Amino acid sequence: MTKKDLPEWTLVYIEPGKTVKAKSGKFYLYEQKCHYNKAKKHKNSVTNTYLGRITKENGFIQSKTRKVVLMPESVVSKQYGAYAVITKYCGDVLERLVAEFGEYGNLIFTIASLRALEKTPYCELEDAYTESYFSVFDKTLPMSKSSLSGFLHDLAKHKGKFKSYMRKDIEDDDTLIFDGTNLLCGSQNISYSAAGYKHGHNYKSQVCPLYAYSATKRKLVYYRLCEGSVSDAKSLTDLLVEAKIKNGIGIADNGFDSPDNIDGLLNSKTKFIIALRRDSAYVTKDILDDSSRMNAKEKFVDNHESIFAYETVDNNGNRICIYFNQTIAGVETSEYLDKMQKGWKGYTETDFVEDKKRFGIFVIKSNHMDMTLQKIYQYYRSRFEIEYSFDTLKNTLNFDKVYMHSDYSLESWMFINHISITITQKIYDLLKENEINLSLHSFFKKLRQVVKQRDVLDKGDNYILQVVPAKTRRICEKLGLI
Repeated sequence: MTKKDLPEWTLVYIEPGKTVKAKSGKFYLYEQKCHYNKAKKHKNSVTNTYLGRITKENGFIQSKTRKVVLMPESVVSKQYGAYAVITKYCGDVLERLVAEFGEYGNLIFTIASLRALEKTPYCELEDAYTESYFSVFDKTLPMSKSSLSGFLHDLAKHKGKFKSYMRKDIEDDDTLIFDGTNLLCGSQNISYSAAGYKHGHNYKSQVCPLYAYSATKRKLVYYRLCEGSVSDAKSLTDLLVEAKIKNGIGIADNGFDSPDNIDGLLNSKTKFIIALRRDSAYVTKDILDDSSRMNAKEKFVDNHESIFAYETVDNNGNRICIYFNQTIAGVETSEYLDKMQKGWKGYTETDFVEDKKRFGIFVIKSNHMDMTLQKIYQYYRSRFEIEYSFDTLKNTLNFDKVYMHSDYSLESWMFINHISITITQKIYDLLKENEINLSLHSFFKKLRQVVKQRDVLDKGDNYILQVVPAKTRRICEKLGLI
């Protein structure tokens, strides 16, 4: 009797390593192993140990000679909580993806959601999808490893739509923060991969995406994938042109102050606020020796820190804003003395006397003539928000290394992770707005307790919500999930 001749109620017991045999109208479960027949060049199935009997009324009846047998599940369980919160509060992301990518949009959204929930790596997406209620929402998605490989390759052929999708997040007069990050790359087949500098004086193969972060929307809005040997600062002009950025304010860290970048910002009619090195010649002896700080042009308090601000201009008429932060100066002094006490190379009393003068100094170049020194400082301080997004990319999504094996796959995977960051930020904002004091990890962990089940013989979608722990239920009810 073949599998198709067996009653449907017996099929749930057939799984890898187990098979059902029929004898005289009764049904029995056996262990089954496969052996490769070299002579015939195909696999032979060999039935071994008898495990027990199967009846329609009582299900599996264990053999008395077998003490431990893994019995099949009588119900199908799906994690519903995470699916509910993402589809309810990130539905606009799905709508935009479907509008831009058509039939690919739903698959992009599902993969990005699974990445946001579980740091799900590429090779485990199929299992995560099967366990999630996403597999009930759309049963047709190709989530096997081979199918996903083909999907990533095909999706990259439409990478022009990646840019089109991201451009719609950029508005005129927006405040954009520019910065890049490094992703290690172990594949030899990625043309973007090249040896480049990484913190700690390590020169390893990497790729370097340059990002634009909207301080208004508080999210990453655009990225440009760059070769690992090219510094992010050298790619800023290309990003400005590619993203069609116009007007607004651009904020960047030191390293971005080059003639090409300044020209690019000016051509896009973007006001800039760019940090310079603290050993800049603009920090004159008069400023360093002003111990009383009474000659400062502006004095203000920001984030409970005392700030003294000075100003001059460069040869092109740009404002050079110099700030002394008393709190940071104290921190840097303590750190220097600690390293000197521990015998670190280059930390000596002689150097300390000279270096101490520049502790707490920040230097910023800007062509925004109408803004106060305090406002420019506050705009620059907002630059650190992009670091939180990089933390999400590398830690929450566990995307600090690239394992793709082609440029096509990498380009598609980068975009999917960009969507994952968007989803993560939306859920983070949701928790904050509703005063739910949980980290994203803890929140999603609680949502795993929200499960829907159906009988294994029920081939429909009649899933029933199971009992939810009280604390988790209160959170779900507050968010309107159940």
